[in-house]
Amino acid sequence: MPPSRLADFAAAVRDMGAGWVRDGQSWPAAEPAPGAYDTSHHDRRTRTLRAHGLAVLDVLSPAPEWSMTDASLPLPADLRHAYRYARHLAAAAPEALQLSNEPDVDTTRSTGDAHAAFVKAAALGIKDAAPEPCLVVLPGIAQTGPFQDLMLANDVVRYADVWAFHGYPDPTEPGEPRFPGAAEEQHELARRHQARVPLWMTECGAFQKARPGEDLTPEQEMVQARYVVRSMVEGLAAGNDRQFWFAGPPLHDDGVYFGLLDRDFRPLPAYSAFAALTSLLGAAHFTGFAPGLPDGARGFVFDSGRGERVMVLWAERPVRVDVAGVAYDLMGRRLRAGPVTVSRDPLYVVSPSASATGPAPVALATPVASAHSVISAPSVRAAARPRARLSPAEHIVLAQRFPARNAAPGKDDGDAPPPYGYRLGRRTRMVVDVYNFGATACHVTLAARPVGDGWSVRAESGRREERIRVPAGGRVGIGFTVRAGSSVRRRTDRRLAFGATLDDHSEVPASVALIHLK
Repeated sequence: MPPSRLADFAAAVRDMGAGWVRDGQSWPAAEPAPGAYDTSHHDRRTRTLRAHGLAVLDVLSPAPEWSMTDASLPLPADLRHAYRYARHLAAAAPEALQLSNEPDVDTTRSTGDAHAAFVKAAALGIKDAAPEPCLVVLPGIAQTGPFQDLMLANDVVRYADVWAFHGYPDPTEPGEPRFPGAAEEQHELARRHQARVPLWMTECGAFQKARPGEDLTPEQEMVQARYVVRSMVEGLAAGNDRQFWFAGPPLHDDGVYFGLLDRDFRPLPAYSAFAALTSLLGAAHFTGFAPGLPDGARGFVFDSGRGERVMVLWAERPVRVDVAGVAYDLMGRRLRAGPVTVSRDPLYVVSPSASATGPAPVALATPVASAHSVISAPSVRAAARPRARLSPAEHIVLAQRFPARNAAPGKDDGDAPPPYGYRLGRRTRMVVDVYNFGATACHVTLAARPVGDGWSVRAESGRREERIRVPAGGRVGIGFTVRAGSSVRRRTDRRLAFGATLDDHSEVPASVALIHLK
């Protein structure tokens, strides 16, 4: 984003009805040397966005090279760097901080357990930055799978205020893009883990092929405009509390154009469709699906928060529908009274909620409580609130550390086949780092949990558990030896877990990794 364009861009985004902008800065640029912070450029950008009434969701980028080792890439080898950097960012009081972007589909060998430890450390830095800290948002996960499962097994949700994920249509499917199943998958996963936090889709968008230096065709522009509305509506209906479109500015990425503005920063049809959506849906509380529609037609019913019921309708093939209320087309233009033609272009029907005579919404089997997204006005209630301060036991972070030769296979953009864990020999030495991000020193008793299937784990001291003193802000590494017996099958993942307690018997969140005999 050229600085000269920023103020006009922010004004255009706010005029469009958006309430949030997801942004970020380069950690290597912000901290070129340990403790030497320079966030002035990003701070100016944030001030400009806020001056136009926009809340900011910042995203932590990969760590600077000076903080990494071959085994830790793309994370700092010492998690205290993550704690201090996140605390520094949180002191500038953005509305929310997201703790990395799509770590599950990068091409490194980083694992879900390593990233979970990073998330805990960064979250503690945010929580300790102020009495009322900004929101802690979990990493934007690209897809469900073993990486996210392992993060969740490491109990990261208790450190967060918001669960985040991304969702894009399959670019290989012909025809109109279809809203992916990511939202339903993530909501089901959150229910399974009893995660009582809002879910945000921090990226959604459509893949529109375009050569660099060229604009979209008129046909592509209309596909994008339709999908802006359909994806936002379906995301809200799935229960997403906020939803972010990727992207706002003109953005050409690897042959795909994503922006709502063209290369000259002029609004594309998708911009106008987004503006109509925000204006007509208002608070956008999803209440149910519209019954009695012809085959192929879909209808979603919302409470606008203004005493109105708003139906959003579309169909794969044009059909005539009788409606009661005032109808508006995709761009927000009022239509003539009477039956309307419902087509691929979504349209809206607005009626008074108390006296509407049109079809009543059908109640959901599982009601969605007051869902609203990035499109809702700032006056609507906040989507999430920072949780209470974390306990002394939660300020202890366990992180398993293996030599680079034992690193897990590369993720290959998320498509690598199993096994996924650290690749061990018959006898492997490793370390469990015990971090104390609390304000006082404490004693921690650490032990490995049984692995089973022929595996054994023992501290190098020979004891089954270790009691150590960890100073405030300190780190102590405990060596362990992991042995694979003759019965262990090769290339089969098993969970290696370590638990710990404080002297008052309070339980430290566990560290859970995957290992296999290579």
